[in-house]
Amino acid sequence: MLHSLSIHHLGQRAAKLIAEKVRHVLDLANWTTEDYTSIKDIGPVVCTKQHEVVCPPEECDMLREMESLGVNLTQTDQDKPKELISDGVFSGKTILFTGTLTQMGRKEAQEMAEANGAKNISAVSGNLDILVVGDNAGSKLDKARKLGTVQILTEQEFMDLIQ
Repeated sequence: MLHSLSIHHLGQRAAKLIAEKVRHVLDLANWTTEDYTSIKDIGPVVCTKQHEVVCPPEECDMLREMESLGVNLTQTDQDKPKELISDGVFSGKTILFTGTLTQMGRKEAQEMAEANGAKNISAVSGNLDILVVGDNAGSKLDKARKLGTVQILTEQEFMDLIQ
């Protein structure tokens, strides 16, 4: 995956956002500050960190050698932005999973939510539409209840909606 190569020193989210826009790692050597900051949620600090790693010629030479040995430096299907599903049960909704899920792993649950139109987010806020709670949900559940605008589902209710 492109986002796990030269942009591994960035946060996972920033790496994924950059990987969605670049077709080949070496293309980053020609990116300007404007190229980076044109990506939503990428700011000048990330731009500076990325330029420090990709731009030196010795880094480009190493990447070319890695590619000649079979390492993929091009964008994969996994790197490409996911198409928004407009006809899913959770279309246009944001979702967050908390607590211990018993019927599936968290990553699997997030993928199922995306396949049904949801956008996964990482924190309880006014932007959250649905909180799916597993065992020992804790503070996220408390915060969602206080907001009063979040739909709270059990894991089973989530499963029933997507089947």
